[in-house]
Amino acid sequence: MKPLIAVIGHTDVNRFGSNTTSTPLAYTSSIEKAGGVPVIVPFTEDYSGLPAVADLVQGFLFPGGYDVDPDFYHEAPSSKLGKTDKALDRFQLAVLELAMEREKPLLAICRGTQLINVALGGTLFQDIPSRFESSTLKHMQETLTFDTDHSVEIDPGSRLHDLFGPRMEINSRHHQSIREPGKGLEITARAPDGVVEAAQHKTLPMDLVQWHPELMLQKNDAMLPLFQSFVEKCKNQ
Repeated sequence: MKPLIAVIGHTDVNRFGSNTTSTPLAYTSSIEKAGGVPVIVPFTEDYSGLPAVADLVQGFLFPGGYDVDPDFYHEAPSSKLGKTDKALDRFQLAVLELAMEREKPLLAICRGTQLINVALGGTLFQDIPSRFESSTLKHMQETLTFDTDHSVEIDPGSRLHDLFGPRMEINSRHHQSIREPGKGLEITARAPDGVVEAAQHKTLPMDLVQWHPELMLQKNDAMLPLFQSFVEKCKNQ
């Protein structure tokens, strides 16, 4: 039986000016391609129904999106901070708490990685270019790309290493990254300039990547093992 995987909704404003729950199709199509059934969990400020959703699904995907508000890691906002949404942060943190309580598999992408790190007591570089001034890498591409932008070195013994080996090519579309890892997280991949690109939880089935594998999967199957591994873990729930 195909596992149900909660794709945690983001917020946006549509062309009519109405507030919406936003979920790019690349996320749901990647889950489907890997053998799972995506279930979009819309933004809400009424958390009473979230435990029922958490009990129903077999896994969670936290997608990319806005910057996490630095209030959540006790820092003042940088002048380079992007758009934030505290209500969205609180909603996604509430879902994350339920996922962790149930110890269900979780895949985090870009903002999702940053959110989880903050939830576990970690901090972020609010703007990579401001903190890695000598780097020649461009982590935030100006256009949506399905191509790769730079390599990452992957730590031996990590789950990511089991899937891809010691090195891989990734895309890059983020201006924030993990600074101090949160409790229970271990860094599993870095860019050549030292920027953290992936992490995993030491005891929970949580894998975090800073790049956008769902976009890469629209061009070829290089990232399919990441989604297949995630879906397979969900099947075993």
